[in-house]
Amino acid sequence: MLNKISHLAKSAFKPKQLLLRQNGDVSMFTLPSSLQVSLLCASVGAVCWVSVSSYGYVQQQEQIQTLEKQRLTAESNWQLEKQQLEQKLAEQTKTLQDLSQQQNLLEGLVEALPESVATPATSEQHVTENDGFEEQSKNLADKQTSLLNHIENRITARASELHTHLDEIGLDKQLEPSPIAQGGPYHQLDTQHISADYLSVIDKLVELNELEQMITLLPDSMPVKQEKFYVSSQFGYRKDPITGRRAMHKGVDLAGWHKTDIHAPAAGTVTKAGKNGGYGKFVEIEHANGLVTRFGHLHTIKVKKGQKVEKSDVIALMGSTGRSTSTHLHYEVLQNGKHINPIKLAKVLSRVQ
Repeated sequence: MLNKISHLAKSAFKPKQLLLRQNGDVSMFTLPSSLQVSLLCASVGAVCWVSVSSYGYVQQQEQIQTLEKQRLTAESNWQLEKQQLEQKLAEQTKTLQDLSQQQNLLEGLVEALPESVATPATSEQHVTENDGFEEQSKNLADKQTSLLNHIENRITARASELHTHLDEIGLDKQLEPSPIAQGGPYHQLDTQHISADYLSVIDKLVELNELEQMITLLPDSMPVKQEKFYVSSQFGYRKDPITGRRAMHKGVDLAGWHKTDIHAPAAGTVTKAGKNGGYGKFVEIEHANGLVTRFGHLHTIKVKKGQKVEKSDVIALMGSTGRSTSTHLHYEVLQNGKHINPIKLAKVLSRVQ
């Protein structure tokens, strides 16, 4: 077998003579069979090495491209995940800001509640560390909603009570158009970022506080201390003490000792002080919300026209001047010219304060 291969190789690769000419000189060079075989093997080996190297290079480039694609895909996924996390963080931050703002509003509502409305009780909600952000924020939001509803119910109930009692008196629930003792820095409420539910409760609380303020400015007490008078003539229709005929009594008569102190039933400004026909010596005081009080048959007047008086200030002494049969105070309460029963006014206001 080897002999055949050797014979075949010698037949294929016979010795060859090569002529080389250089500078006019010719030389002959013999290329033996073994060298031809060696050169052929070297060429084949070189071709194989180049082929293998090229294949490896191509494979390496494909791997590099694959790795680059994987890197780009991973980077794209990371960017997407980052955006999702940032969006989730922004949503959670917004939720926290909303909850914080609502908590501040609730605390402000509780602080602004009038004394007539008891501070609402809050129900405890247990939040464990295992609860996620969504569950914790939902629990807090539910708690805030429950407290808001509780506050609204208290405000509504109190306002309804005040309206009912003021209607019973026949009092117009008007408010002072230009308060003279209010002020302070202006802190505008950012209503664009407050829900309608909170704004509604805030408006109801403002209305309630105005009603409560109105109540405090009304003449809610009698102008004579309780132990120093008795009602000698009620408000309404009666038999006139002078003529004996049917007549309308637009105030109440409070009988007492001569020169008993008469007090201002509410803060106000004296608009009249002096003699006034059948009233005798007379004082008129203008109060807030269109209220006016009148005091007749006085013995001594202690105030002057234009003077400001505070509640319980002594404005006069009881007497029997003018159209009077004996020592007493004729006391009237009016709102916008309409007479109101002073005793009923004082009794009703004592129930709501």
